Amino acid sequence: MTTSATGLLAGDFFAEREVNSQIGLNDTPESLWKWLTEGAERNHSASYPALPRSSAENVFYRGQSDADHGLSSSLFRVLRASVSRVTEYRMAKVEEHILQVMRSEGLGRLMTDGQLLGLLQHHGIPTRLIDVSKSPLEALFFAVDQDHDLDGRLFVIQLHPSDGGEMDAIDLNDQHELEWADAARGEQYAKSSWTGRVAVIDPQDLDPRMRAQRGCFLVGGLIANYSRRQMQFRGQLLVAEDLAKITTLSIRFPQRNAPGKAWSATAWTVRIPACWKRPLVDLLKSEKDPITKDTMYPPLTEVKRLAISKANELSRTTWVSRKCPPSRS
Repeated sequence: MTTSATGLLAGDFFAEREVNSQIGLNDTPESLWKWLTEGAERNHSASYPALPRSSAENVFYRGQSDADHGLSSSLFRVLRASVSRVTEYRMAKVEEHILQVMRSEGLGRLMTDGQLLGLLQHHGIPTRLIDVSKSPLEALFFAVDQDHDLDGRLFVIQLHPSDGGEMDAIDLNDQHELEWADAARGEQYAKSSWTGRVAVIDPQDLDPRMRAQRGCFLVGGLIANYSRRQMQFRGQLLVAEDLAKITTLSIRFPQRNAPGKAWSATAWTVRIPACWKRPLVDLLKSEKDPITKDTMYPPLTEVKRLAISKANELSRTTWVSRKCPPSRS
């Protein structure tokens, strides 16, 4: 199947797999809010695989403001805009060049390549890392905060544990040379052990923004089409190029309750109608710890002058009160 022949869009694919009705959502934003705040796991259909509870350590969430966008990295999207086919080789070469340019500009002193890559991703520079959150409410913010005339989308992503029961994780502090730097096999192929991998990177509160967003990253090889890892759309198997436009990672989006053991992760998706966005923004603001643009993107630079002004003001007040005690009657 090719894109030109089918008019394939990521949004069409996801629309076939939305779980809105299976988890009991009705026509109100409050139904989604209730589902999220109750653990994001309720399932009303025995024929559909139950979603994992939000407190599970191998479950992550991603919110996107446009329901028609694929689950992809910013580096993939930049490359796709300029080349006919994105490969692991091209991603690795561009990634290497970005790191070199950033270091030449003074970024990354005493940082490993992995640490620098995480910093770049969190500040809007294209990388292969995909931002996710450990919490559904923080992820919801990114789905509803903008594009209020478009439907949004929330992804629930569960990483499959290894045979030993451990979740695949990569430590940025150990990535002096990125462990996937040699994954490409020529210009067209890549190591199967990398293309099938989905790992979490938890930078341990890289900065205040990362902590506020309960953020971490997912990373893995560019998805490939193997006999045991295939997905269908409208009754036909998808080729690798189409799979990558849906998700760049080896993440399975089930239509039926099938095991999918060959995949590294499973994901489900919820559509958020455009008319729900503003009410959900208000509900996020009403949280005990409000979730807003300012709290999710702490404006440290903007408030610096205010902080200094208040410090000077309080300093003068304290000095005057000590120097001039109240007179006695």
